[in-house]
Amino acid sequence: MGVSVVKLCCSCPDYCSNIGRVFVTAYDINLPHDDVDGALRKLFSTCGLITDICIRQRDKRLLRRAVIYIVGESTADKALQLSGIDVGGWKAIVKPYPFPEAAGRSIAVSVTGYDKLLSKIDIERALRKHFSSCGEISYVKISTKFASAEFAIVGEHAQEKVFEVDGSHINLLRLFVGE
Repeated sequence: MGVSVVKLCCSCPDYCSNIGRVFVTAYDINLPHDDVDGALRKLFSTCGLITDICIRQRDKRLLRRAVIYIVGESTADKALQLSGIDVGGWKAIVKPYPFPEAAGRSIAVSVTGYDKLLSKIDIERALRKHFSSCGEISYVKISTKFASAEFAIVGEHAQEKVFEVDGSHINLLRLFVGE
């Protein structure tokens, strides 16, 4: 068996303690999307830096709940204090929407480029053994057709630990870590 280059791609939103998110309801779903978005941006601008406002639509009508992401100190708490404030004819109802406990402690990893002749069991066993020091591997999905594997690792500092394997080897496979 020859040496295969394995490319490791990782994505992990870094949801640290200074990012908050809340649900907002009670806006008029018949208003144009941009009007509601603008009103929400104006209302929550005092809470911190708004990174995203997600207002879903179905059949050109707004759905009843928006999600707002805000960066800054105690942003969710500040946003919750705005619940019930009049926003041009409607009152924003703000509810907490905390991140899951594992947020910031998990990473999705994709490995490609290994030998397609290896069995799924051998690939999974090698990945679990090699990445065990990074945290708990919650699932492994392997595609022999595309010679790729995807898995999630949950653990303290999981993202940093995964990138520490850059240039390391699994048997005859060399890992290169990238984003």
